[in-house]
Amino acid sequence: MSLAFGQPALAQQTPAAPPTILVTGRGEVQVAPDRARVQVGLETQAKTSAAAAQDNNRKQAAILESIRKLGIPAANIQTIDYSVQPIQRYDDKLRRVVIDGYQVSNIVQVETEKLELAGQIIDAGLTNGANRVAGLDFLVKDRAKAQDAALALAVASARRQADVAAKAAGGQVVELLELTIHEFEQPQPMPRLAMAAMKVDESSASAPISAGTNTVMVSVGTKWRFSR
Repeated sequence: MSLAFGQPALAQQTPAAPPTILVTGRGEVQVAPDRARVQVGLETQAKTSAAAAQDNNRKQAAILESIRKLGIPAANIQTIDYSVQPIQRYDDKLRRVVIDGYQVSNIVQVETEKLELAGQIIDAGLTNGANRVAGLDFLVKDRAKAQDAALALAVASARRQADVAAKAAGGQVVELLELTIHEFEQPQPMPRLAMAAMKVDESSASAPISAGTNTVMVSVGTKWRFSR
């Protein structure tokens, strides 16, 4: 029997990673909205679900007719929520939950490219029986151009910061190693409708609502190779 002994393996040295600079850049673009989305609703109550539904359907028909008279196509009017719920309470004498009646809720969503109609849609609904404004949004139909502009600004911001940091450290940026895009939109202030607005005089002007501008913001994470 023979024994063989191998030479000890030489330890391999891992080359040092090149110095890098990590930078976050942000780009922001203001864009005017070109579409309004309004959600108006109606809640009715009655002793029976059938009575509550009939009352709701009758009033909702008047609301929809008034909105269509503003020139809103039927395709732009959509029911997004319809519910029937019992009105419950706990009866101390009976020691159990009892049903006092039923509530029917119906919310319609209206979209229009005529931003000036947003206030008129709300007024039309409230004047004809609506008792709830569920939402009002001003949107941008095509955000791609604004996104591209914000992205370019974000990358330029990251490169500018990397160059400043590299120069301060006595070197320069050699190349981009990683780029991660995080697109997000800054929350927009929503128009507030006071409860007093629920009572609308037919002779009053439309609700004063301003569309303002939407902010499209893009954030990027970058990693740059640095050379001294």
